[in-house]
Amino acid sequence: MTEIDAIGLTCPMPVLRLQKTLRETPSQARVTLLATDPMAKVDVPHFLSENGHTLIDHRTQKKAAPGGLDLLIFEVEKA
Repeated sequence: MTEIDAIGLTCPMPVLRLQKTLRETPSQARVTLLATDPMAKVDVPHFLSENGHTLIDHRTQKKAAPGGLDLLIFEVEKA
């Protein structure tokens, strides 16, 4: 499984990194996106639904990222 580290990046960078990785991976591949930007909670699911990909899981680890930020973890399956 591929992991994308977008910790500390702000909108739109987490989605752009996810988009680039999904372009380069085969169908049905699973990707994990790690982000700290609160907007990713809205942007990532929207991007996935608009492009036919599946959000397998989304969870938040409170204050788990550097600087005491919440860590957002998205598990994605490419269409």
